[in-house]
Amino acid sequence: MPSRKKAQGRRNRAKKEATRTAELRSLWEPMALCRRSDYVAVPCEHTLTVPPTIPQESPVVSFMNRVASEGFFGKATCFETIIKTWYSLPLRFPDVWKEDNERTLAIALLLRFLRNSFVHNSAKEGENWFYQPRDILNESLNEAAICCMINLLQLLGRYSDQAVVESRAAKMGDKLVGGNRRDVVKFVAKRLPCTCLKELHRAARKKLPKVGICTGCKKQIPRSELFICTGCRHTVYCSRECQRADWSNHKKFCGNGQVHP
Repeated sequence: MPSRKKAQGRRNRAKKEATRTAELRSLWEPMALCRRSDYVAVPCEHTLTVPPTIPQESPVVSFMNRVASEGFFGKATCFETIIKTWYSLPLRFPDVWKEDNERTLAIALLLRFLRNSFVHNSAKEGENWFYQPRDILNESLNEAAICCMINLLQLLGRYSDQAVVESRAAKMGDKLVGGNRRDVVKFVAKRLPCTCLKELHRAARKKLPKVGICTGCKKQIPRSELFICTGCRHTVYCSRECQRADWSNHKKFCGNGQVHP
């Protein structure tokens, strides 16, 4: 009797796991492959007509499901989660970023998900899509985080020096997370040959200014009004007051031990 109960328990757990895996996969695969029932199709001349072949099980599928479980394919990821997760999550899957084929497929799926999301949501929401405010529960933050993951995967395939990867990933991450849809659309448009993405980017350039986030006060302001710390040549502030207020945190990462003008 105990052995039968254990066997039944294993079957129940396996069934729950299969259901959970299918639910996570449904959060990204239909959009990545343009197979959502409510998808708004837009005529476009691009090379995305042939979708990639996605195996039933693979390191990439596990990676995409994990990204889904963290909420990045939804609308409820908070700013703190994004900052903590976008860099560390891909590193937990060495079978993805160390293997060229797996890494290429992961990048392709993430790019396709973003491209199709942009086209679908902009067609559905119209002008409002461009002006969505960047608050703590906003899908545009998720889009920026996914772009950061794509950039990190590309860097991991290009550089063996971890310090170079970290530096370049952090620089792009600050720009994407601190920016607006102008930045994320540009990021994807540069990596996918898609005419509708180019049109979205042109529209975003006309409608949205270049913005960034001050490391000190966390306010989003025009990028031209931010200045870079001359010690690390990376962190940006809106004023010397913000730089001084943030020095207790920033000095751990800055190259020199003093506040720079």
